[in-house]
Amino acid sequence: MTVIAALALAACNSVFAPPEPVTITVIAQDNKFDPATLTVRVNQPVTITLQNNDAVVHSFVIDELNVKIDNVPPGGTGSASFTATEVRTYTEGGAYLFYCDLPGYKEAGMRGNLIVNP
Repeated sequence: MTVIAALALAACNSVFAPPEPVTITVIAQDNKFDPATLTVRVNQPVTITLQNNDAVVHSFVIDELNVKIDNVPPGGTGSASFTATEVRTYTEGGAYLFYCDLPGYKEAGMRGNLIVNP
């Protein structure tokens, strides 16, 4: 009986354990982000690293999550960490928008989507 209870408890803990932290590298190049769609899990600690392979300064912003990597110079990197606490997919609340907030880049298409799965 004790063995069964221990196994059941272990199974429950693995189901409800928080997701492992993840680091995602996003490359800014040719005035675009690569990848342009990012996928994480709800309550997963995330670190975004912006690698700027372009010839001009870029940023990475997710307004709704208060994420901002500011003014990364050509050849440089910057990072920011966050944890999304609600599911956001294209069908559930809409994905989070990320973009470069330097004048004209968002409008020119330097943006993408962050999907947060259960």
